[in-house]
Amino acid sequence: MALRSTFLRRSPSVKKILVISLPGIGDTINCTPILQPLERAFPGAHVTALVMYKPCKEVLEANPRIDKVILWEFLNEGPLSSLKFLLKLRRKKFDLSIMCYPANRIEYNLVSFIIGARLRLAHQYHHQNAKNLFFLNNRTVLERPDLHNVEENLRLLGLAGIDILEDDKTLSLPLKETDRTYASRFLHELPHDQVLIGMHAWSTTLKNMHKKCWPAENFAALADRLSKNHNYQILLFQGPHDVDTNRTIQEACQSPLYIVEGTTVRQSAAIMERCDVFITNDAGPMHIAAAVGTPVVAIFGPTDPVWLHPWTGQYALVRAGLACSPCFYYSPRPLTCRRGDFACLTSLSVDCVYSAAEEILAKTISGS
Repeated sequence: MALRSTFLRRSPSVKKILVISLPGIGDTINCTPILQPLERAFPGAHVTALVMYKPCKEVLEANPRIDKVILWEFLNEGPLSSLKFLLKLRRKKFDLSIMCYPANRIEYNLVSFIIGARLRLAHQYHHQNAKNLFFLNNRTVLERPDLHNVEENLRLLGLAGIDILEDDKTLSLPLKETDRTYASRFLHELPHDQVLIGMHAWSTTLKNMHKKCWPAENFAALADRLSKNHNYQILLFQGPHDVDTNRTIQEACQSPLYIVEGTTVRQSAAIMERCDVFITNDAGPMHIAAAVGTPVVAIFGPTDPVWLHPWTGQYALVRAGLACSPCFYYSPRPLTCRRGDFACLTSLSVDCVYSAAEEILAKTISGS
């Protein structure tokens, strides 16, 4: 508690807190466990969250522990307008800012520095650390390769002397009654009394993250097998960037698929909540499913499941187990494959994923 005591002697009350989460939706969900201990340590403080993607705003804006969510689309705004925006935030004089993990980019550290909270919590990284100006934050902790992203985010609070309780280690994605009503209406249109299998087959193209996806043809074969062998109902979730991949799956699949499209993040989450299992690549929807308590079958290739596995009690990891995998680490560099073939994904059989789904469903359906 010495760190916190020192900080509080310099600032008798922490009134303004800024949570900075600039990566995508999955990383934003994985930072939500910090909110409860922040509220406990600094009751009555005004908590603002800064994000740069609309889905991330939607994830956080229904959270009762956040007073305001600010969306600023840095990638679409010019440098001058972004600088003016950050200087405007600087005038709010935040007492404390938390740069959520991972954030190993020079731009992110500049954002933290320009906003200029008196105590700026962030990580040091094993790769390209000094180059990305980590020292612009005035209290840092070195990342650990053996920890999950949720645990890394909670470690940041230790820099302000905040104790973490076991109850804090839970994802938060509050759903409104209107979200669950939407899910009920959507599912009412489908055949009743069938096991629901959710699937998501794509990821963002930013930094080549779509390269970490299992082939679409394999998802189609998996959907066919689950549907034909058990008469399970397959829901294929679709965001704005998933259309081409889902079309490929639909064209290759002989069994009926139901596309979940045109929904908000929380509406999708409410439908995922009703699924018996969710089968997915390492992507944002995997973390959404985990946050609403749905069992997950997670397909991993170049990314590290130690850092990114679904933060939930029921999940199965499916990997090819190649010696070169995982190979991706947090840095500004795009995802590449030294072999040139992403065999960690292309060699992963439908049988392996099917078996993992069967194992999870045996527990889910039996209620064990």
